[in-house]
Amino acid sequence: MPPHPLELPPTLSPDALDTLTELTGILTRLRAAIQTSGSSGGITGATPAAMGPGATPNPSGASPNAPLSLKDVPAHTDALKHKLQRARVQMRTLPDMERTTAEQEEEIRQLEERIKLQREVLDRLREAGVKFGHEDGGGGDKMETD
Repeated sequence: MPPHPLELPPTLSPDALDTLTELTGILTRLRAAIQTSGSSGGITGATPAAMGPGATPNPSGASPNAPLSLKDVPAHTDALKHKLQRARVQMRTLPDMERTTAEQEEEIRQLEERIKLQREVLDRLREAGVKFGHEDGGGGDKMETD
């Protein structure tokens, strides 16, 4: 059985594309560090984000919810950067990724026109069926058998 056209390849998972969760975690930890460093009127309400499956590893081995200093940001975002690069490469292997938006829009127009014609045919068939059913008072089966 051929794979579903919208199915992701086995090498590409939703976790490989989800970077917002990890980025939010890094920014939350950085915000917590800024708040604890004594900045008055800083950002409040920071809640550390939990790391889910496929999360970027913590290079320093510290608690994933521990405040993050500015000097540690490159080390923590490096893995995220590599994850984005891998996802970009995998996305390019998906079918039709080389097509332009104009080509895709043209195909959409053709498909919409095809759907319109199919609906017209179905409407005519329905009307013919209704007309056929009303002939002879619509009674009984019109098919003859030997």
